[in-house]
Amino acid sequence: MNNVLLVDDEQLDLEVLQRFTPWEQLDMVIVGTVHGGRAALNLLQEKHVDILITDIQMPMMSGLELAEQARSLFPHLKIIFISAYDDFQYAKKAITMNASSYILKPVDDQELLNTLQLVREQLKYEREQMKKEEEMDSSIPLLQNEMMYQWLRGTIEYSKLYRFLEKWGFFWHGGQCCVSIIELDDMAWKLKTFSDDQRRFAIDHVFRLISDFIQVRQLGIYCKTGDDKIVIVMGGCELDPSETMQTLVDHVRSHSNLTITVGLGSTVDSLQDAPHSYLKASEALATKMFIGKCRVITMEQTEGEIVKQSLDLEQIMEKMFAATVNYDPVLIHDSLEQLFKLVQSLKDKLSAYNFALYAISKTDFFLQSLNVSLYDLLSIDLKNLNVLYDFETIDDIKSWLRRQVYEVSEHLHNKRKNPNRKLIDEIERYVEANLETSLQLRNVAKVFGFSPNYLGYLFKEVTDEQFGDFVTRKRMEKARQFLQDPKLKIFEAAHLVGYQNLTMFSRHFKQSFGLPPADYRKQGQGSK
Repeated sequence: MNNVLLVDDEQLDLEVLQRFTPWEQLDMVIVGTVHGGRAALNLLQEKHVDILITDIQMPMMSGLELAEQARSLFPHLKIIFISAYDDFQYAKKAITMNASSYILKPVDDQELLNTLQLVREQLKYEREQMKKEEEMDSSIPLLQNEMMYQWLRGTIEYSKLYRFLEKWGFFWHGGQCCVSIIELDDMAWKLKTFSDDQRRFAIDHVFRLISDFIQVRQLGIYCKTGDDKIVIVMGGCELDPSETMQTLVDHVRSHSNLTITVGLGSTVDSLQDAPHSYLKASEALATKMFIGKCRVITMEQTEGEIVKQSLDLEQIMEKMFAATVNYDPVLIHDSLEQLFKLVQSLKDKLSAYNFALYAISKTDFFLQSLNVSLYDLLSIDLKNLNVLYDFETIDDIKSWLRRQVYEVSEHLHNKRKNPNRKLIDEIERYVEANLETSLQLRNVAKVFGFSPNYLGYLFKEVTDEQFGDFVTRKRMEKARQFLQDPKLKIFEAAHLVGYQNLTMFSRHFKQSFGLPPADYRKQGQGSK
């Protein structure tokens, strides 16, 4: 059952909602009806609530203020606004808060019923996703994932990883091995029109296909290295690595709307030498732009010049990203000139077209780390990108791409020049210095002399992050540091970052790092 809280300062409206809505048929139960925002906040902290239905115009605290504070405390709360005022500003604010619906009084029964049915399905889906994530966590513990990735990249010693694997029952039977790097293809394009939930489901589905394939065939140990890659250290000589990975490529293509490409490293004599195979797998995968996707790429299939071009391509792209962030038009220009020299030798229009798509895709992936969407910023969609193929020369494509990158750089530059940036920096420093205190938006707004609504809007505008999400992120980062001290009890760490409710602290910690605090501490101690 989903718990519902009704909030309205009009008793008659509350009774109508309570008595004439088929709550039981919707798998919902009303856990409270209150007449004001403050009473609603108190009840939210006493009882578990899934859905908040609130009037907007109320004395003392408006429904918008209530929703904002409630969402900062309970990020996954579903909110439905009901209002007698057909005011665009209210509706706009409700949209920015990602409300489930905005319904006008008198309430249309069918509209309310449809909205509640949709919210019920959203809650069901989110719970299923949480369960899948927990299952994924149990198959690939977070610390093992991080340690294995760092070892392959050469930042920690093999002996430390080996002790960890041995302690937690990940046995390696010795012998030769090789590394495969699996990368999801075309994420930026194929998932562009998806909602956040649909995108997460599509990616999780592919990762589940891959992990099931690895576990059923007992191929070896593996780890995720980002939103788009899985690395496998494959052991044993019974199976041909290239044929096995091609079977996986075909399997994913048959069971998903996404495809994968595999870079296959060279075979090495022991697990201790796997980082060398990982390096070769990376070099092979880097040639995807030239060799093709949805296949297995081995070093034997690639030519030396193509490998060199691919590695040069990655380095130049990194240089261009740095220039974009630093607002350096000259370096952007020089980087693009270097990039297009790599494809001029191919003498093929389609290759130049695919190269431009690749560059845009990599740029978008980079900007996502800065909370910036390339497509939203430039109003680009899949149809608009067909303009690339209409250009007659490589120089035309290069000029078009240069304008796009310049516009992104200008946007980032202006964002840093935002006159409110200094204020937000002060607020962020205040939050980090007072994590153990109550950091509700209204309290911080009072310190800085602003209304909660305005400060919340300003914070989101400058940082692209909700204030409540920022506070939770900083508290979890600090809590992780505290948990490294074995003398400090978990509840003490929770109190030091402002949590009086240990259950809430554990929930937020697991959402942030994939493990409950106790398990995180155990694994940390086990790796020492």
